[in-house]
Amino acid sequence: MNSNIIWLVVIPLIGAAVSAIVVRYKLLDRIVTFLTFATTLFVLFSVHVGDSYLWSFKFLGTTLNLTFGVSHLSIFMLYISVVFGTVLTFYSLIDRSKMKGFLLLLILAANNWIFMANDMLGFFFAWELMGWSSVLSVLGGRETENSRHSALYYAMMSIAGSYSMLFGIFILWRLTGTFSIAANVSYLSSTLGMHPWWVLGIVSLFFVTFMIKSGIFPFHTWVPLAYAYSPDSFTPFLSGVMSKYGVYGMLLFLPISLMEKGFPSAFGGIPWANYTFVWIGVVTAVVGTILAIFQDDVKKLLAYSSLSNLGYVVAAIAIFSPVGVTAGIYHAFNHLLFKGALFITLIAVISRTGTSKMSEMGGLWKKMPITFFTFFIGIASAAGIPPFNGFGSKWMIYQAMIKQHLPFAIILLFLASTGAFMYLFKAFHSVFLGQLSHKYDNVKEVSVIGQIVEFFLMFAMIFFGVQPGYILKPIGAIVSSMGLKPLPVMANGYVTGMFSNVYVPLIGWSLAISFIFGFILFFVTAKHKYVPQENNYTAGQNPQDWGLTPETYQFSWNFYQPVEKLFAPFFKIKVDGFFRGVGDWTKATGSAIKEIFVENAQMYTFFAVVGLIIFVIAGWVA
Repeated sequence: MNSNIIWLVVIPLIGAAVSAIVVRYKLLDRIVTFLTFATTLFVLFSVHVGDSYLWSFKFLGTTLNLTFGVSHLSIFMLYISVVFGTVLTFYSLIDRSKMKGFLLLLILAANNWIFMANDMLGFFFAWELMGWSSVLSVLGGRETENSRHSALYYAMMSIAGSYSMLFGIFILWRLTGTFSIAANVSYLSSTLGMHPWWVLGIVSLFFVTFMIKSGIFPFHTWVPLAYAYSPDSFTPFLSGVMSKYGVYGMLLFLPISLMEKGFPSAFGGIPWANYTFVWIGVVTAVVGTILAIFQDDVKKLLAYSSLSNLGYVVAAIAIFSPVGVTAGIYHAFNHLLFKGALFITLIAVISRTGTSKMSEMGGLWKKMPITFFTFFIGIASAAGIPPFNGFGSKWMIYQAMIKQHLPFAIILLFLASTGAFMYLFKAFHSVFLGQLSHKYDNVKEVSVIGQIVEFFLMFAMIFFGVQPGYILKPIGAIVSSMGLKPLPVMANGYVTGMFSNVYVPLIGWSLAISFIFGFILFFVTAKHKYVPQENNYTAGQNPQDWGLTPETYQFSWNFYQPVEKLFAPFFKIKVDGFFRGVGDWTKATGSAIKEIFVENAQMYTFFAVVGLIIFVIAGWVA
């Protein structure tokens, strides 16, 4: 037993208590939060695969055992989440948003507990701690009313997921008499051959919870609201780390190995359950891409982008092949890195401009060059352009699809990648290129602390792009622990696949030389001059005579209007209409119950007497 395991949960809780005491002093609160993350990371170095810890305590006369353990998957998730959180909280030392440090530290405690929980009871407690802490964090956004609405919507979706998980835990406990995750997964695996649909139903209760947390279609409707209206310095953690909790939960149940139990198969020999989930991932990727293209709020655009990338991850791991699982986990890591970098750069941009609307930005690259280059590398990574870190995982996902003979899924994912380039180019051009508005003449680059973080993120996206072996090796250990054959890693510079291997540094050098040559040609041969924003396309006329405002001069104004007209019929389909209907029904039911138990004493007495009679009869019959 390694007692340091429990300190990974206790230290963040202590830090949260201290942070809550000093919450009025923003800088001190930020320092406490950063030091707690850094201390947690230091303790994590002493935790290794195979370590475990048992915490026993009495509750209402019953002894409860909460077990903790460290697997290859959990140590991987712990490191990437705690390291990223440490980087983010270091950056937040200069942040002016309303993020509360003690809430982020409560999420850190839940984060570590989720990844180390060996029993479903502890997993559920940690899940609830994470859920409610994140809901309260969303409340602290810049736009109070929108933040409240978003937090309420997010809370309702989280509660639905929690009930689904709790119901699944109760069923498994009644069947097995234990809360052990490993024992229950083993039970489901052994029972699958005799009762496949029963097992699938139980697993679905957990998967609904995980899909809600990761924002997988059709449970994606809370994502753009929570991401857009949460505190700017909390959004990177929400997107980069917390969206992976659902992926982690799915990976816990995938070793049930549906393929080996005679479950009915679909195309390519994939079981119908897995095949269905592949398509849920594909649809999520496509829907996220289409919705991202037409956003003007850059945080909503990146929210839908996150949704799309999680679709790639789910589609890959659902195949449950060595390449599929490797590619899915690899892309989850890459998404954390490049999307975290993009949201962190937006902290700087929004704090300088006071807006998240792209049509009100533009031309900021001259004022914020380091932030500009960080954002550029981030969108190149997100678009899957080599040699940056997003390329390798997308390339492997395509290979996994080809191996399983899924041509239509490949086509749609490729179209989603093309669409990703469209909306990422829109964000890049709208925020940093084009002409600078006069109101941003005095904008300055982020401070030294911010520049250090941005240089680190640029290095990480390039390093893990040209040296993917450093991340593929630990992922290979995870794949092996699931009973699959890990992919060989030829060298750190190679991305290994089913049909071919790609040496990324060679691609990187080729592209670098091409870009350098292109820039030289541009600066040597191009004749251009910079003009003010109002000297744009009006041919000497006064734009205000046409009813135009300075925002409409910006190139991002109605950026993809022709494409939007093409997809207009599809936008009439409102998925969140179902959830709003459920909400209205719940509100009406609650009002009726309130009238019975609060406003109508006679009705309350009647139901109380009837209930007492039923209990007496039931007890007598028993």
